[in-house]
Amino acid sequence: MNDRPVAPALASRLAQLVALAHSGDGAFEAAANEAERLASGAGAPQSESWISAQEALTAAIAAAGPTRVALGDIDGIGANALQTNGGIAPNDLAAIKSAGAEVGAMDQRHAVRIAAIQKRLAL
Repeated sequence: MNDRPVAPALASRLAQLVALAHSGDGAFEAAANEAERLASGAGAPQSESWISAQEALTAAIAAAGPTRVALGDIDGIGANALQTNGGIAPNDLAAIKSAGAEVGAMDQRHAVRIAAIQKRLAL
């Protein structure tokens, strides 16, 4: 069985992608907090306060972009390795799965908050 350590280039790239996701997570948190605040006080649809809340929601969705990009890139690393090499070394696979799980959890949390704000705004 191939028990070599994670390939250094892969470990470095995964670390970069996880860091990218965390930077997106921080930006998303701030933007989502603002969107939630505005949505909680929003008036009727199409009112000025509702439009402000919707604009803040759009900003939150955009702020989640780096996390979505990182997740897609992590998935792509695994798919590319499978296609190119016909398989993935166990420790490389574990590293890819771990990074994917960490970033995927952030992405899922973002999706839940976005959906809640959309519901509050009746979107």
